Amino acid sequence: MNAGLILVATSSEERAGPYVEALRTVGIPEDGLRVVTPSMYKEGGPVAEAAGLVLCGGIDVDPARYGEELLPNGTVEISPERDDMEWDLLAAARDARLPVWGVCRGLQTLNVFLGGSLWQDLPSQLPSGVDHSVVDPLDGLVHTVRVVEKETPLGELLSREVPFVNSRHHQAIKHLAPGFTAVAESLDGVIEAAVLTHEEWWVRGVQWHPENLVAMAQHRALWEDFVRATAARTPP
Repeated sequence: MNAGLILVATSSEERAGPYVEALRTVGIPEDGLRVVTPSMYKEGGPVAEAAGLVLCGGIDVDPARYGEELLPNGTVEISPERDDMEWDLLAAARDARLPVWGVCRGLQTLNVFLGGSLWQDLPSQLPSGVDHSVVDPLDGLVHTVRVVEKETPLGELLSREVPFVNSRHHQAIKHLAPGFTAVAESLDGVIEAAVLTHEEWWVRGVQWHPENLVAMAQHRALWEDFVRATAARTPP
């Protein structure tokens, strides 16, 4: 399917690799993708040419963005340059009604951009029996998530079978942004998927890493869903 140009926002071209491969797996050609990093980004960027935006995983959103100071325990690592880039991209995407798909940090970024907040460090602030940070192997299935809003399109996709997910994050949504709806959560109540309830702006995200799980139909369907949204987009 022809989805137009998809922007992949991340910290480096190397880090973009798995996301680019996931998009290629679901039919996006190489010339339909453009990686955007802080080192190459100029204000305004290529949004005018784009049909969709992927926000990749990575280090933490600056707590100042949601009115908090950094925890003193040294667990939070920030990149103001990346925050600046993604805030600019999201503002442009909102104006143009570009579909946005957020993965891990991407979900957290969306929540903060829309007015929500984050747990800065789950192990110290919200400890539980669920291990949310297992870095090896990248496609290792760590825990299940339960779908809490099956009536949403994302909830319908996830509820076709019990979702097993990989997990490598130490932050998570604390207070949901206005208009953002939790679709799935882990057994300890951490929000694992959310959608924006706005008829004119397609925005969805998950806390795990489906770019490493495209061999599984349930996770590949998430990428296909995003691509359908970009292909169906009409200019405002």
